[in-house]
Amino acid sequence: MANFKTHMVVGASVAGVSSTLLLSTQNLSASEALLMFTLGTVGSLFPDLDSDNSTPFKVTFTLLSVLLAFFVIFSKDNYSLIEMAILWFGTFYFMKLVVEELFKKFTVHRGIFHSLPMAFFFGILGYFSLKALFWIEPHTAIWGGFFVFLGFLTHLVLDEVYSVDLTNNRLKRSFGTAINLYEKNNIIGTIILYALIGFLGYQIDGYYIVTDVIFSTQFYGDIFGNILPQNGWFNDLLKI
Repeated sequence: MANFKTHMVVGASVAGVSSTLLLSTQNLSASEALLMFTLGTVGSLFPDLDSDNSTPFKVTFTLLSVLLAFFVIFSKDNYSLIEMAILWFGTFYFMKLVVEELFKKFTVHRGIFHSLPMAFFFGILGYFSLKALFWIEPHTAIWGGFFVFLGFLTHLVLDEVYSVDLTNNRLKRSFGTAINLYEKNNIIGTIILYALIGFLGYQIDGYYIVTDVIFSTQFYGDIFGNILPQNGWFNDLLKI
C-alpha cells in the first residue's frame, strides 16, 4: 500500500487538477476551487483513519477535536469566558479520551473503512458538515461533498495500484482489500452503512449540480476549448 507522503501528493494532484478544470470552465469560482482542492486533499487521507498509529488518524482526530470544541463554544456566545474555556477543554478531551479510544476499539485497518460505500458516506457527510457546521451554501456544499468522495476514492485506487507488483508480475496479498462493496467480517456494519447512505443521500437536494457537469459533453468541450489562451498569453498578469 502507498505511504502517507504518496497519498498526500497524489490526492493533492488529483484534487488540484480537478478543481482547476472546473475553475477554467467557470463551474467554480477561485475561492470555491481553493476550498475543493483542500477538501479533496484531506479526503484522500480519510481511509487511513482506521489505522490507530497512522499520521492521518492522529492529525485528523486532533483537528476534528479542536474544530468541534470551537463549534460548541461559538454556539454558546452568551456564556462567560471561563464557561467557554471549560466547555472547550471538556469537548476536546472528551473527543480525545473517549471518542478516539472507542473509534480505535471498534475499527480494524483495511476493514469497512477501505470500501466504496464508505467513500460515498464520507462524501455525503462532507456535504452536510459544510452546510450545517460551516454555513456553506448548497451549491458549494454539493461540490465539497463530491471532492471529499473524489479524494477518498483516489486513496482507495492508489492502494490497489500499489497492490500490483509489476516487477515480479504478481499480485500482492493486499490486492482487493482497498476497494470493496462490503466487509465480509462486518456484515452488520455494512448494512448500517448502506442504510445511512440511503437515508442521508435521500435528503440531498441538488446532486445534479455535479452530475450535470461531469457527464456533460459541453464540459469536456469547454476544457479543450480553453487549453490555449483566447486574448494573448498571460494577459493582465501583473495587473493589481
